[in-house]
Amino acid sequence: MLRKMLLTASAVLLVGAVGCRHRCCHLNDPDKRPRPYLPEAPRNSILLPPAGVPTTPAPSSPPTGSSNFPPPALDLPPGGSPAPKSGGPEVLYPESPPGSSSARPTQPPPQGILGAPMKPQTPEPPKSATPSGVGGATKVKDGLFAGRKPTLDGFDALKTAGFRSVVYLHPTGQDVSAIKDMAASRGLTFHAIETTPETLSAALTEFNRVTADRLNRPAYVFGEDDLRAGAVWYLHLRTVDSFGDDAARLRAKPLGLSDQGDEGRAFALAIQSVLESR
Repeated sequence: MLRKMLLTASAVLLVGAVGCRHRCCHLNDPDKRPRPYLPEAPRNSILLPPAGVPTTPAPSSPPTGSSNFPPPALDLPPGGSPAPKSGGPEVLYPESPPGSSSARPTQPPPQGILGAPMKPQTPEPPKSATPSGVGGATKVKDGLFAGRKPTLDGFDALKTAGFRSVVYLHPTGQDVSAIKDMAASRGLTFHAIETTPETLSAALTEFNRVTADRLNRPAYVFGEDDLRAGAVWYLHLRTVDSFGDDAARLRAKPLGLSDQGDEGRAFALAIQSVLESR
């Protein structure tokens, strides 16, 4: 028993003197504790910069006299995106100052390959004033004007105003030679149309044909009296412009339409007959 105790004490003293060689005891040694993995040091002579020091080189100023700086890819317009390249020469526009409209020209929206169709225009006399010597002149529709029989000065005024032709609505047996000469001497095309209750249908056909010709416009229409001119205008609005009765009467009444008196009632019956025959 005593011997066993002596052996135990000797083992304790030996461990204390030499130290424990067990793995758990090695971890208590600061030099033996596990450490994170560290990469091996470089084997060449190039030394890496210390940690925390930026490695990107600072931007250098452009060399003096160089024509390749900045590069073309960085030459951006004020909007921030590269300008599109085209096959033709590049057109440069001045930059607009702040608060002003753009200096670049605006282009109208495309109208197709051939563009928008052009509408034929009929020249019209100036609208500033009624020509002197022409009483009651008024515009009825595009290129067509109406009024009373013009005087000698009135024909001069019509020519000066740009009229091309005159249309004269006259009764049966009326001598039209004097009026024709006054119009022809001033370069105005003269059209004489016999207009009576009996010839109203034929008069309307001829009137519609003459006024439909763009070469005769602007045309000035007048009658020997307002009554026969008003009847022709009423039928023209009904047959050519497809006006209703009320609208056509409203437009034709200032031009001479009336059913008063014997001749007025005769024209009213003739108008009704013409409309029924169409």
